[in-house]
Amino acid sequence: MLLALTAPLALGATPTPTWSVPADARIEHVEAGMQKGQEDNYMKEHCGDFTLSAEETLIYLRSAKVLPEAQVHDAFDWLPCVVRGTLVSGKKPRKVGFEISALFTAHIYEEGKPTVYLVCEGACATRMEKILVSHEK
Repeated sequence: MLLALTAPLALGATPTPTWSVPADARIEHVEAGMQKGQEDNYMKEHCGDFTLSAEETLIYLRSAKVLPEAQVHDAFDWLPCVVRGTLVSGKKPRKVGFEISALFTAHIYEEGKPTVYLVCEGACATRMEKILVSHEK
């Protein structure tokens, strides 16, 4: 049985990082804009409509699921229109950076840990689409 559990690692597979939003988490900073390095991208004129409040960002982060980088890269798109910021939790604040694309794929950055990739499908996507529609009203 132990062989079955270790075999994928022995074959060179990279384990998918685990990540979840702590119960006491809050958004310390959130801003909409272009992905760093893409500030002059032709999509810039279309990005102004993509914004999320701190509460909406927490909804996304709590609803999205973690996937391996290769799977996200192969099966999901990314737009340079992003909401970025910092999630903070704990008494000795733990700070985690995030960048959420307008297509609801995301990167989570925490110092000393591998980047975590999130996607929003099914009920998550339905909920986030309703949020975006409410911004149009």
